[in-house]
Amino acid sequence: MALSTKVSALALVLGAAFSSSAFATGDVWDSASPWGSATLTDFAGWSVFNSANDTTADDAGSGIGSVTETTGTGFATGGGNIYSYMGSGTSFTINLAGTTGDVFDVYLRIATVGLLPSTTALLNNVAATSTVAFYESQGTVMGSPSGEQEAYWVWENVTGASLYTFQFSNSTPHVSLDQLQVATIAAVPEPSTYGMLALGLGVVGLFGRRKGNKKQFA
Repeated sequence: MALSTKVSALALVLGAAFSSSAFATGDVWDSASPWGSATLTDFAGWSVFNSANDTTADDAGSGIGSVTETTGTGFATGGGNIYSYMGSGTSFTINLAGTTGDVFDVYLRIATVGLLPSTTALLNNVAATSTVAFYESQGTVMGSPSGEQEAYWVWENVTGASLYTFQFSNSTPHVSLDQLQVATIAAVPEPSTYGMLALGLGVVGLFGRRKGNKKQFA
């Protein structure tokens, strides 16, 4: 068998394995949501991808969002994943309609199977590094670790925008995107911020008292 034929056959085998719903996380997250019990302001989520360019979020309570695989090498599988078995991997752009007039913590959360996704993502061109929340090894494929993984990125204290644009790329093929969520929550001020606020209110109160005393002794 020629080398090119062997490579093609291997690609088909890997494609069948990693794109199969048998390797998927079953549309259920294994890890707790990174935002915990915080109330979401904006949210969109996908448990099943109907295409590599999916404009309809399917999670309950979803907001307005879209997912686009930008290299043209990714495709939606029968199991509802977006998978690439050739080339240099997949790249994604995700949009989420946002809310202005406040400051938010912004999250991008993904679940994948197959080879491991890249660790860097962008929000409106600002980079962040992922935190792995769950990992279960599936062994080694073509010299690289393979497994089921859930990871998230967070950008803190982001000024609210009418549109959030996320981007991330995978440097290798055989990464199968199984689930995705994007969300914003109202940012909680740091303790030092509360301290400065209390100090400011105290100063205002002090000046108020002094002004009142002056009136009494006038």
